Amino acid sequence: MKRFKLLPLILAICFIMVQGVIASDTIPIGVPIPMTGWAAGSGADYFNGIKMSVDEINESGGLLGKQIEIIRFDSKGFEPEIVMQAANYLCGQKKVASIHAGWAGWGQDVRAYGKYEAPFFADDGSEAAVQVFREDPEKYSNIYQLTPTAPDQAESVFRMLTNLPYEWPNKKIVVINTDDSWGLEVSDTLIKNFEKIGWKVAKRETVPYGTTEWGVVLSQIRRIKPALIHFEIASGQENISFFQQFLKRPTNSIVSLGWGITPREVINVLGEKADGLIGEMPSGLPGPKAPNAAGQAWLEKWHQLYNYQVPAGAWITYTAVKAWANAVTQVGDAYDFKGVNKYLKENGYEGIQGKITWDKDNVLRLQKGSPEVHYQVQNGELQAIYTDPPLTPYPGAKFIKPRWIK
Repeated sequence: MKRFKLLPLILAICFIMVQGVIASDTIPIGVPIPMTGWAAGSGADYFNGIKMSVDEINESGGLLGKQIEIIRFDSKGFEPEIVMQAANYLCGQKKVASIHAGWAGWGQDVRAYGKYEAPFFADDGSEAAVQVFREDPEKYSNIYQLTPTAPDQAESVFRMLTNLPYEWPNKKIVVINTDDSWGLEVSDTLIKNFEKIGWKVAKRETVPYGTTEWGVVLSQIRRIKPALIHFEIASGQENISFFQQFLKRPTNSIVSLGWGITPREVINVLGEKADGLIGEMPSGLPGPKAPNAAGQAWLEKWHQLYNYQVPAGAWITYTAVKAWANAVTQVGDAYDFKGVNKYLKENGYEGIQGKITWDKDNVLRLQKGSPEVHYQVQNGELQAIYTDPPLTPYPGAKFIKPRWIK
């Protein structure tokens, strides 16, 4: 009888031991990316890049002989408490070996994940995040930015706009941005540069996320008749609604959506109506024809998997997973965080477009291996027209005057 009573206990112990063995056969990584809320569209873009990379590694035998396991967390709208919960859950509870994010919190994420040692890759691109890093570079040495900062990107946008083969009808610009560090930093930099060359900022409008009614703003734009409208909002619905309402009575204005042109839902909704819009993708892989054979093969595989052109953030989050996995392979232990971080800092990674390296602030500045790509929508798709650095017309492509300009 005693043997029968002990049997359930023995089975339970065996089950726990088996589960432990199974768990040890995987290397978990954290993916705190929006699955709901205003950033869910770009969150899906980022996630697809991460998953594509993880699947390739797993299908080729894994990392150090183990499969990589993705553990997701919905970072929603990057509220401070959500960002902290994500860090504590993924690093504190799940003990992940690395964290791969897109937009992640513009500084508060640096504090949250800096409490731990696992490498954290984010696409914040804000000076606010860099300023937090600079408070204690040693403490935050595990934080890696996957994109130049907003001012760096804005400088590139300025170079592109002022090099367009286009005769500006006047020197008036309207700037519209959100009230977060990204939108403010990009717009501040653009305004400063345009004023330096004698342009007038005829209007600047700062709006909250979720704004979809643009009647008042567009009435003012139609009175101003600016040569250029720059719209810097990192969410699809605002870009879509603004442009749809703009087209009802367009002005003779070049419309630049900045980063907002590259979330996939923008092109999906607007289609060929978007022809003529311009914008940029930092840390991008130019398309639809890539600059080299490896890049072309990657773009073709992406299209086979997802059946659409590569969107914002997907290529660089893919590359970040590969960079981390390469560092782990060289060090020989996914949980030797000091060794992995040291390797990443000292060696970077040889990616599809060339080597990528992080600077003293662990920021991936503009570089050949990870360029800023400037696009125009042509025939309902994104066509690279310039890459930077250095700012160069993209081979085989040209800027086309938007059809709404008379």
